[in-house]
Amino acid sequence: MKFDSRNSIKQNQILSKLNMTKKNTNQKVSPKKHKRIREEDFLVNDSSIHVGVWPGKKRTVICLHGLSGNLHSMESFANLLSKAGHKVISYDLKGRGHSGKPKIGYGFMNHIEDLNQLVQHYNLKEFILLGHSFGCMIALRYALLFPEKISGMILIDGGGLLTVKKRIQILKVLKQSFDRLDVVYRSQSEYFNLLKNSPLVPKWTQKIEDYFGKELHPIQNGYLCHMPKYVMLEELKEMGGAIDLKNVILQFLSHPIEMGKRMILNKRLDFESIHTPTLIMRATKMNLFPNDDLLPKESFDEMIRRIPNAKGIEINSNHYGILFDEIKERDKTILNFINELN
Repeated sequence: MKFDSRNSIKQNQILSKLNMTKKNTNQKVSPKKHKRIREEDFLVNDSSIHVGVWPGKKRTVICLHGLSGNLHSMESFANLLSKAGHKVISYDLKGRGHSGKPKIGYGFMNHIEDLNQLVQHYNLKEFILLGHSFGCMIALRYALLFPEKISGMILIDGGGLLTVKKRIQILKVLKQSFDRLDVVYRSQSEYFNLLKNSPLVPKWTQKIEDYFGKELHPIQNGYLCHMPKYVMLEELKEMGGAIDLKNVILQFLSHPIEMGKRMILNKRLDFESIHTPTLIMRATKMNLFPNDDLLPKESFDEMIRRIPNAKGIEINSNHYGILFDEIKERDKTILNFINELN
């Protein structure tokens, strides 16, 4: 009988694996890592949209980040939901991150068109919208236009109707965020040190450092924040505002009718017509000044009262902390809300 050395080697390999298994039976199993994000692009009206996709077989959740954020702003929620089995899509709004940055084409209606194109691109049905701050405003308006497409909505510290006085207070908070735009930083450390000294970031962690590192894009002389200032100016203009209050007055003087229409459009929202089950989360801590919460208590209560299928919870954190802090109550509430959806 001819001896086959390949069989002998194969048997030895199998025995070796069995022995290794026996040795490792009493060792601790390392925790599973988060499923890897897949990043890709697609075109909407000649402008690219950069998308992050976390795998999952359960209902899809689409994340909508804040005014100056990017898709990684929502990474904590994406990891939480993907771990629970949900497919999660977070994307850079036009003008942010690695999405296209045209000179025009901003405001809620343009973002809604981009979102609708994304839904069609991925052939999504009965998905959940999860927004933070500015992303909440997009989600609410999308729910009014396409109620049949979504099965649930989670709004995190945003979406409420605000008085003129409150808008001015919030503009002071946002100005801190605007000041980092169009500035060339010699190193990532220079940028991090600027942020570490900001009261907007309550607790510096590795997670926060990783996120803000993704905000920076390398250029010849250093690093630049991912969002050009002209994008911010266009967004605020579409809402009837501006970075500086004096510019609001100038815009009113030059285009009074147009500016008046924009302000009225952004001041009114038909909450009663939103029948999508909605979870609203409010950060109770202030950011820079007294009474500068971005979702005031009265606006939070109004949303719960007027949206027929809404419920709310208050979280002991500020506008950025509610995104980046480890908050068990927040995570548990989100998972329970999604599990209760039909």
